[in-house]
Amino acid sequence: MPDKPEIELIEQSKQGDQAAMTELFGRHYPASLRVARGILRSEDESQDAVQAAYISAFQHLNNFRGDACFKTWITRIVVNCCFMQLREPRRRVTWVDLDSVRGWHVQDILTSAAPTPERAAWWNEITVAFSDAVARLPKHLREAYALYSVSGLSLREVAAALGLTVPATKTRLFRARHRVRVRLQPMWPDARPCGATARSKARRVN
Repeated sequence: MPDKPEIELIEQSKQGDQAAMTELFGRHYPASLRVARGILRSEDESQDAVQAAYISAFQHLNNFRGDACFKTWITRIVVNCCFMQLREPRRRVTWVDLDSVRGWHVQDILTSAAPTPERAAWWNEITVAFSDAVARLPKHLREAYALYSVSGLSLREVAAALGLTVPATKTRLFRARHRVRVRLQPMWPDARPCGATARSKARRVN
Protein backbone atom coordinates (compact mmCIF):
# COMPACT_ATOMS: atom_id res chain seq x y z
CA MET A 1 0.00 0.00 0.00
CA PRO A 2 2.77 2.57 0.77
CA ASP A 3 4.19 2.09 -2.75
CA LYS A 4 0.84 2.26 -4.52
CA PRO A 5 0.36 5.23 -6.91
CA GLU A 6 -1.85 7.93 -5.48
CA ILE A 7 -4.31 7.76 -8.35
CA GLU A 8 -5.03 4.13 -7.47
CA LEU A 9 -5.51 5.02 -3.81
CA ILE A 10 -8.00 7.70 -4.78
CA GLU A 11 -10.00 5.33 -6.98
CA GLN A 12 -10.03 2.68 -4.26
CA SER A 13 -11.06 5.28 -1.67
CA LYS A 14 -13.98 6.27 -3.87
CA GLN A 15 -15.11 2.65 -3.64
CA GLY A 16 -14.98 2.81 0.14
CA ASP A 17 -11.63 1.06 0.66
CA GLN A 18 -10.69 1.99 4.25
CA ALA A 19 -7.05 0.95 3.82
CA ALA A 20 -6.67 3.26 0.83
CA MET A 21 -8.26 6.13 2.75
CA THR A 22 -5.92 5.53 5.66
CA GLU A 23 -2.91 5.59 3.34
CA LEU A 24 -4.04 8.84 1.68
CA PHE A 25 -4.62 10.40 5.09
CA GLY A 26 -1.20 9.31 6.33
CA ARG A 27 0.60 10.71 3.30
CA HIS A 28 -0.95 14.17 3.50
CA TYR A 29 -1.83 14.68 7.17
CA PRO A 30 1.53 16.22 8.25
CA ALA A 31 1.41 18.86 5.50
CA SER A 32 -2.26 19.59 6.20
CA LEU A 33 -1.57 20.01 9.92
CA ARG A 34 1.30 22.39 9.15
CA VAL A 35 -1.07 24.58 7.13
CA ALA A 36 -3.70 24.54 9.89
CA ARG A 37 -1.15 25.38 12.59
CA GLY A 38 0.00 28.38 10.60
CA ILE A 39 -3.53 29.75 10.45
CA LEU A 40 -5.00 28.81 13.83
CA ARG A 41 -1.89 28.84 16.07
CA SER A 42 -3.51 26.20 18.26
CA GLU A 43 -2.61 22.53 18.22
CA ASP A 44 -6.05 21.33 19.33
CA GLU A 45 -7.93 23.59 16.94
CA SER A 46 -5.58 22.69 14.10
CA GLN A 47 -6.18 18.98 14.63
CA ASP A 48 -9.93 19.60 14.76
CA ALA A 49 -9.84 21.58 11.52
CA VAL A 50 -7.77 18.96 9.71
CA GLN A 51 -10.01 16.17 10.94
CA ALA A 52 -13.09 18.05 9.72
CA ALA A 53 -11.38 18.70 6.39
CA TYR A 54 -10.58 15.03 5.79
CA ILE A 55 -14.05 13.89 6.85
CA SER A 56 -15.53 16.33 4.35
CA ALA A 57 -13.01 15.33 1.67
CA PHE A 58 -13.73 11.62 1.94
CA GLN A 59 -17.48 12.24 2.03
CA HIS A 60 -17.21 14.16 -1.23
CA LEU A 61 -14.35 12.26 -2.83
CA ASN A 62 -16.47 11.47 -5.88
CA ASN A 63 -16.35 15.19 -6.66
CA PHE A 64 -12.57 14.95 -7.07
CA ARG A 65 -11.98 14.83 -10.83
CA GLY A 66 -8.22 14.95 -10.87
CA ASP A 67 -7.98 18.41 -12.44
CA ALA A 68 -5.50 19.20 -9.66
CA CYS A 69 -3.46 16.88 -7.49
CA PHE A 70 -4.98 15.51 -4.29
CA LYS A 71 -2.62 17.64 -2.19
CA THR A 72 -3.93 20.81 -3.83
CA TRP A 73 -7.52 19.72 -3.34
CA ILE A 74 -7.17 18.75 0.33
CA THR A 75 -5.11 21.85 1.13
CA ARG A 76 -7.91 24.09 -0.09
CA ILE A 77 -10.41 22.20 2.05
CA VAL A 78 -8.14 22.52 5.10
CA VAL A 79 -7.74 26.29 4.58
CA ASN A 80 -11.49 26.74 4.27
CA CYS A 81 -12.13 24.70 7.44
CA CYS A 82 -9.62 26.83 9.31
CA PHE A 83 -11.29 30.06 8.25
CA MET A 84 -14.68 28.67 9.20
CA GLN A 85 -13.28 28.16 12.71
CA LEU A 86 -11.88 31.69 12.76
CA ARG A 87 -15.33 33.06 12.02
CA GLU A 88 -16.90 31.39 15.04
CA PRO A 89 -18.01 34.04 17.58
CA ARG A 90 -16.10 32.36 20.41
CA ARG A 91 -12.85 32.51 18.46
CA ARG A 92 -10.46 35.42 18.86
CA VAL A 93 -7.50 35.42 16.54
CA THR A 94 -4.12 35.46 18.25
CA TRP A 95 -1.98 36.21 15.21
CA VAL A 96 -1.45 39.30 13.13
CA ASP A 97 0.51 39.57 9.90
CA LEU A 98 2.89 42.35 10.86
CA ASP A 99 3.67 43.00 7.20
CA SER A 100 0.13 44.36 6.94
CA VAL A 101 0.40 46.54 10.04
CA ARG A 102 1.86 50.04 10.10
CA GLY A 103 2.39 52.53 12.90
CA TRP A 104 4.42 52.86 16.07
CA HIS A 105 1.54 51.46 18.13
CA VAL A 106 2.32 47.86 17.17
CA GLN A 107 5.99 48.01 18.10
CA ASP A 108 5.07 49.79 21.31
CA ILE A 109 2.71 46.99 22.28
CA LEU A 110 5.10 44.21 21.34
CA THR A 111 7.94 45.67 23.39
CA SER A 112 5.81 46.46 26.41
CA ALA A 113 6.02 43.87 29.16
CA ALA A 114 2.74 45.02 30.68
CA PRO A 115 0.50 46.78 28.13
CA THR A 116 -2.04 49.18 29.51
CA PRO A 117 -5.75 48.32 29.28
CA GLU A 118 -6.02 50.82 26.42
CA ARG A 119 -3.18 49.14 24.52
CA ALA A 120 -4.57 45.68 25.19
CA ALA A 121 -7.97 46.76 23.89
CA TRP A 122 -6.38 48.30 20.81
CA TRP A 123 -4.38 45.14 20.16
CA ASN A 124 -7.53 43.02 20.39
CA GLU A 125 -9.23 45.40 17.98
CA ILE A 126 -6.34 44.93 15.55
CA THR A 127 -6.46 41.14 15.65
CA VAL A 128 -10.23 41.05 15.14
CA ALA A 129 -10.08 43.60 12.30
CA PHE A 130 -7.24 41.77 10.60
CA SER A 131 -8.92 38.35 10.77
CA ASP A 132 -12.13 39.89 9.46
CA ALA A 133 -10.26 41.54 6.58
CA VAL A 134 -8.65 38.25 5.59
CA ALA A 135 -11.89 36.29 5.97
CA ARG A 136 -13.66 38.75 3.64
CA LEU A 137 -11.19 38.20 0.81
CA PRO A 138 -12.52 36.32 -2.22
CA LYS A 139 -11.82 32.63 -1.86
CA HIS A 140 -9.01 32.50 -4.44
CA LEU A 141 -7.19 35.43 -2.82
CA ARG A 142 -7.80 34.20 0.73
CA GLU A 143 -6.28 30.81 -0.04
CA ALA A 144 -3.10 32.30 -1.48
CA TYR A 145 -2.78 34.83 1.35
CA ALA A 146 -3.34 32.27 4.08
CA LEU A 147 -0.87 29.78 2.65
CA TYR A 148 1.90 32.35 2.14
CA SER A 149 1.51 35.05 4.79
CA VAL A 150 -0.06 32.95 7.53
CA SER A 151 1.08 29.36 7.05
CA GLY A 152 4.59 30.36 6.02
CA LEU A 153 4.82 28.23 2.87
CA SER A 154 7.27 29.42 0.24
CA LEU A 155 6.00 31.08 -2.91
CA ARG A 156 6.73 27.96 -4.93
CA GLU A 157 4.97 25.77 -2.39
CA VAL A 158 1.89 27.97 -2.51
CA ALA A 159 1.91 27.93 -6.31
CA ALA A 160 2.16 24.14 -6.30
CA ALA A 161 -0.59 23.76 -3.70
CA LEU A 162 -2.97 25.96 -5.69
CA GLY A 163 -1.98 24.66 -9.11
CA LEU A 164 -0.76 28.07 -10.24
CA THR A 165 2.35 29.49 -11.82
CA VAL A 166 4.66 31.53 -9.58
CA PRO A 167 3.79 34.81 -11.40
CA ALA A 168 0.05 34.10 -11.00
CA THR A 169 0.59 33.42 -7.29
CA LYS A 170 2.48 36.71 -6.90
CA THR A 171 -0.44 38.52 -8.51
CA ARG A 172 -2.93 36.97 -6.11
CA LEU A 173 -0.74 37.85 -3.12
CA PHE A 174 -0.41 41.43 -4.33
CA ARG A 175 -4.17 41.79 -4.70
CA ALA A 176 -4.90 40.11 -1.38
CA ARG A 177 -2.45 42.30 0.55
CA HIS A 178 -3.80 45.41 -1.10
CA ARG A 179 -7.38 44.55 -0.12
CA VAL A 180 -6.36 43.77 3.46
CA ARG A 181 -4.55 47.10 3.73
CA VAL A 182 -7.52 48.99 2.30
CA ARG A 183 -9.74 47.53 5.02
CA LEU A 184 -7.19 48.25 7.75
CA GLN A 185 -6.21 51.72 6.53
CA PRO A 186 -8.76 53.60 8.69
CA MET A 187 -7.00 52.22 11.76
CA TRP A 188 -3.72 53.89 10.68
CA PRO A 189 -4.62 57.29 9.21
CA ASP A 190 -0.95 58.31 9.32
CA ALA A 191 0.26 55.22 7.49
CA ARG A 192 1.64 55.21 3.98
CA PRO A 193 -0.95 55.10 1.19
CA CYS A 194 -2.20 51.59 0.55
CA GLY A 195 -1.19 51.62 -3.07
CA ALA A 196 2.38 52.65 -2.35
CA THR A 197 2.69 50.17 0.49
CA ALA A 198 1.29 47.33 -1.59
CA ARG A 199 3.54 48.12 -4.54
CA SER A 200 6.57 48.24 -2.26
CA LYS A 201 5.71 44.94 -0.64
CA ALA A 202 4.93 43.26 -3.95
CA ARG A 203 8.46 43.94 -5.14
CA ARG A 204 9.77 42.02 -2.14
CA VAL A 205 7.72 38.87 -2.86
CA ASN A 206 10.03 36.29 -4.36
